[in-house]
Amino acid sequence: MLGKYCLASTSANVSTATTPATEIAAPITGVTEIGNREFAAARNAFEKRDLKALASARNAFRGNLRDYPLASYVDYWWLLTNLGQGNTFAAGNASDFKAFFDTNADGVLAETLRKEWLRALGKMDRWDLFLPEFQRLNIDDADLTCHHWRYRIAQDDRSALTEAKAFWTSGGRTASDNCYDVFEQLRAAQMVTTENAWPRVRKLLEDNQLADARKSAALIDKLPATFERTTASVGLNPSAYLEKEKLNSRSRASIELFLFAINRIARSDAGKAAGLIEQKGKDLPVADRAHAFAQVAMYGAMQHDPAALGWYEDANVAVLNDAQATWRARAALRAGDWAALRLAVDAMSPLEKRDPAWRYWLARAEAASGNDIGAAKLREVLARENNFYGLLAAEELGQLPTPNWKGWRPSAVDLAAIRQRPAVARALLLYQFDMKTEGVREWLFAIRNMNDQELLAAAEAARMAGVPDRAIGTADRTIMLHDFSQRFPMPYRADLQVQAKAQGLDESWVYGLIRQESRFMADAKSRVGAAGLMQLMPATAKWAAKQVGMSGYSPQRVADVPVNLALGSFYLKHVLDDLGHPILATAAYNAGPGRARRWRANQALEGAVYAESIPFSETRDYVKKVMTNAWFYSNQAGVAQSHASFKKMIGTVPGKLDNQRGISSLVSAMAPASPAVAAPANE
Repeated sequence: MLGKYCLASTSANVSTATTPATEIAAPITGVTEIGNREFAAARNAFEKRDLKALASARNAFRGNLRDYPLASYVDYWWLLTNLGQGNTFAAGNASDFKAFFDTNADGVLAETLRKEWLRALGKMDRWDLFLPEFQRLNIDDADLTCHHWRYRIAQDDRSALTEAKAFWTSGGRTASDNCYDVFEQLRAAQMVTTENAWPRVRKLLEDNQLADARKSAALIDKLPATFERTTASVGLNPSAYLEKEKLNSRSRASIELFLFAINRIARSDAGKAAGLIEQKGKDLPVADRAHAFAQVAMYGAMQHDPAALGWYEDANVAVLNDAQATWRARAALRAGDWAALRLAVDAMSPLEKRDPAWRYWLARAEAASGNDIGAAKLREVLARENNFYGLLAAEELGQLPTPNWKGWRPSAVDLAAIRQRPAVARALLLYQFDMKTEGVREWLFAIRNMNDQELLAAAEAARMAGVPDRAIGTADRTIMLHDFSQRFPMPYRADLQVQAKAQGLDESWVYGLIRQESRFMADAKSRVGAAGLMQLMPATAKWAAKQVGMSGYSPQRVADVPVNLALGSFYLKHVLDDLGHPILATAAYNAGPGRARRWRANQALEGAVYAESIPFSETRDYVKKVMTNAWFYSNQAGVAQSHASFKKMIGTVPGKLDNQRGISSLVSAMAPASPAVAAPANE
């Protein structure tokens, strides 16, 4: 994560910044100094919505600067800015839009602009322009689909009503006002009924989509006049609502409000919610009571409440949604209940069952029941995957892989071919302008249909251009032909080794964490202000700098490579000393030490079980990827630490009642402990 808690720290004396050794990237065709200057001015005009300056820039980039790689962006900005001034521009300048789509058919901007143009045309009912362009749309957009349904319904196309009803009943997908015009037509056709409306309202309330839930409920006949106001009060204080209101089991509105209140309470206190079901929900219909307990059980599992598996039994439902089933599986893991784990996996959708986590744990359940053949079959497939569970499965089969650090390398011809692709050139140039969001979008468009050799050539082109995040992400996509040195590069090694050694940290773990934090983009900055390789927040970096006595520190230096590594390494060692295990420290780096500590069980847990049962999906994914990264880095040629066993690296996480530190081969018994220091206030 580009995380709030990623502080860090280090030695007072730091070296001057170093950059990774890379070849000089080939120049991008069509780039000129005047083109760069004029493009920067056009971007400034777009940010200010200065139509006069944009019009002038558009003329320049359609004239003398037409060969500049990012010329299409100036035209795009001019069209988009004018479109924002009013819908009439959409119809009056249709030829400009069509010309842009034709000229930029092989690019991401055409699809983005097409969506906005169609939205404006739909609001104006300009079907003559809308329909031909809608057929060219390659993405799913509910709002535009609803415009299309409006047109088709007006033409007496009954199949449009059928499609719209499927959307309505498919779950809690949010919808625009435009879609509610279609839903009104469904109600007029008696296709929105009380029976199919309440499930949608329930799902929207559970997902905290209150405005959408109220609009959907408004389509229900004989809805109590107070329903909308009451949903607001339940959202603010569900306990007060349940204390004051008595459940009316003959009123669907009363039942749904009761379930909404239970759901809100369960999010923070599943035990309290379960008690309220017993006290105040005795008259709930059987199916609704089962649903209430399934939700409570899910939140209880997320809160690591030992009663969660019992609440799943109280739910007594054969069908769980994937969120409920996966948390039943995680509760079973923490309880060591393989039978419950199997039941949970059986309840998952086919898509969810294919997740590496559930294939791995199902294999463990098979082995626990004595079905070694079934376990081996599951592991054999999983062992071919280079992920957290693939490594665990491979080791259990005795087949832990040896990564190929000298994989296929592109030739000069391969690199030249990749660089000639317009989207690649645009992406790399956008990175030079610090337009990373646009650069990523262009890059993903460029590599979408590449084969393995092309992907590795693109990865090398990105690396040589100083864009390591695209190099890593692209190399990660190969299926059969791999180059793990591209997937797991080791830039800034001299500075990193100094700091890892000073703090007694495993170099491979630090590399694994940085790969997940910033993909080695030294200038990376998150939405909340975390900066640099180790993504340090300003307040935590300041705290760490003070602890290590760093002279001359200022917030402007937080992204400097040596400073960032020094502060990050100090903080990482601080949380490791505090929590006693690399998995706990990794979770703390992402979500905060307090949470990482609370997520422990009373007794020691297998590291993989702790990681899988982290309640934050971002942190759960982060921990598994950091540890996987660390194993690959530990097996790189020239890395001092070599961890032959992934299972030993993950180790055992200490329990709340344990007096001993956790066990992991990442931690050396001889590593020096950091001096005891108070943690930052926001931890």
